[in-house]
Amino acid sequence: MKASWGFLAFAAVGVMGLGSAFGQTFQPAPSANKPLATQPLATMTPTGTFAASQTAAEPPAPAAGMSTPAATPAPTGTSPQKLVAYSSAVVDGPYIAMTFDDGPNPETTPRLLKMLEQRGIKATFFVLGSRATASPAIIKQMIAQGHEVANHSWDHPQLPKISVAAADKQIGDTNAAIEQLTGKSPLYVRPPYGAMTPALRAHLREKFGSTFIYWSVDPLDWKDRNAQVIHDRIVSHAHPGAIVLAHDIHPTTVDAMPKVLDDLKAKGYKFVTVSELIAMNKGVPEPKVASTTPAPKKKPKPANPASASTAGANGTAAKPVSAKPASAKPAAPTRNSSTSMGLF
Repeated sequence: MKASWGFLAFAAVGVMGLGSAFGQTFQPAPSANKPLATQPLATMTPTGTFAASQTAAEPPAPAAGMSTPAATPAPTGTSPQKLVAYSSAVVDGPYIAMTFDDGPNPETTPRLLKMLEQRGIKATFFVLGSRATASPAIIKQMIAQGHEVANHSWDHPQLPKISVAAADKQIGDTNAAIEQLTGKSPLYVRPPYGAMTPALRAHLREKFGSTFIYWSVDPLDWKDRNAQVIHDRIVSHAHPGAIVLAHDIHPTTVDAMPKVLDDLKAKGYKFVTVSELIAMNKGVPEPKVASTTPAPKKKPKPANPASASTAGANGTAAKPVSAKPASAKPAAPTRNSSTSMGLF
């Protein structure tokens, strides 16, 4: 009888152990967040120094069980990572890129070219294909003087508001016109109004290999036709690595340029093309990635504020709400394409 009870106890223990082992072996693995490469990026704002979606295109995430190839170090003197879009660059010196949109204008652009030539300054012109073909001699003069010619579409539509095929034609026809006049297909596109979506940008990059150029200094010269106002906005908001937006089709903008260029030069700025500025780029800020998990809930404030500690939960001092100095410059004025008039 004792032997029978002993056998039954042994069998029960064995069954329990088997069940435990089965549960440990076959229970589902805890869920993990998606790789960063598959998560959506924040959309770009044209006037930021480096907007969130200005991260370089990432390769697809490796399949399960496969290792990620080691990154190849960037050669000395080149940018550590090529980006899809820029609004400025991280540079070691006081370098700045002047860019001019919507031309050429046969009345104003030659006047600007003369000003630039007198000062030995190189700029980047984002031209409309329709105007480039109407003034081929001006485009050739730009190239002869060492300026850079880039794509600003054929006739300035908001690209996200037209069909993909129509957007392809806007960029493709302008690339072809510039290449015919200069012998070189343009590397850069500035979308009219700065209007772009991540999906369309990815499509145009895949189709044409374009890099997208925005800006970090905007004098709103298309809106406020006042040479002194344009001068003040550019000079007060200039910074190393800036891409300055202006329009060579407006007489007031061209009128402002001699003093703008001379005052920036007096401040120590050196003028480069967009290509030269990008070649100097030293770093890529950490991109902001949309999280797939909810943010942790904030702890409720203590009932008695006097008893609250000035240190954080981990013992470190709490950060101030704002670290912005009182003397900081005001943000550069920004444009609103929904209420604006005219080209920019």
